[in-house]
Amino acid sequence: YSKQSWLCDKEDCLIDLLALCSNESEKKLLIDLLNDFSFLDLKLLNYYLGLIADFIVNESGFKEETTQISAITYDDEADSSQKILDHLKMPIFKTGWSNVKTVNRFGAIPRNFNAGKKQIIFVDEFVGSGKTILSRIKQLKNDIGNEFELKLCFVAGMEHGLKSIEKLGYEVFCPLRFPKGISDRYVGEELKFAEDTMLELELKLAENVNDHQLLDYSFGYNKAEALYSLESCSGNTPNSVFPIFWWPRDKKNNQRNTLLTRFEKGLK
Repeated sequence: YSKQSWLCDKEDCLIDLLALCSNESEKKLLIDLLNDFSFLDLKLLNYYLGLIADFIVNESGFKEETTQISAITYDDEADSSQKILDHLKMPIFKTGWSNVKTVNRFGAIPRNFNAGKKQIIFVDEFVGSGKTILSRIKQLKNDIGNEFELKLCFVAGMEHGLKSIEKLGYEVFCPLRFPKGISDRYVGEELKFAEDTMLELELKLAENVNDHQLLDYSFGYNKAEALYSLESCSGNTPNSVFPIFWWPRDKKNNQRNTLLTRFEKGLK
């Protein structure tokens, strides 16, 4: 509680989580992971948004009149990238750009590109494996060719996912970079034991919830092993987080009193 004060408001959820454990090893693993958890509040979020705004205006090398700042939203469902884009408008304005083009949907980028906005900045809250971003970059090239400049800004992300983007030569600004919760924490026999312990914990969860299969989210989506949430700012816990903290039903299909909440269609 002294390090993770947000747990004080979730004591009943924490007790239920630990009650799920069959032995001390499972309890210890969960406590160790929670000790490393990053649960952002509004003050921290605003601080990191300020850093991103400063990068865009003062360090990116892009010009206001030729830049478009875009969410990565592809369909008509609201998502975190649109939320971050909206949150960024005020700090960007205060930092010096009063007339920059913002784009709420990925599909609108080509029209703005043809109008001269050839410097593109993708924004989102969190990057897990990086596969979604890589697919957007591939689609962008298909839509407008290669005659563009691209930089990317995220509040937080997994180091391995961010590196997969940077390997393509794109600059990424992300103030919060995380290692994998288990794979980058333990080595040797300790690593194998921790992985087996987490698998035992996941066996206590429902194998599927409607059309969602637990196997797809094991250790976090694409095995991201994330320990991060923006839930305290009305955010949505990423599916990259270990499902033991947010998967809604146990193996008897009873509703769980989860420590974190993940909104996803049909996942309840």
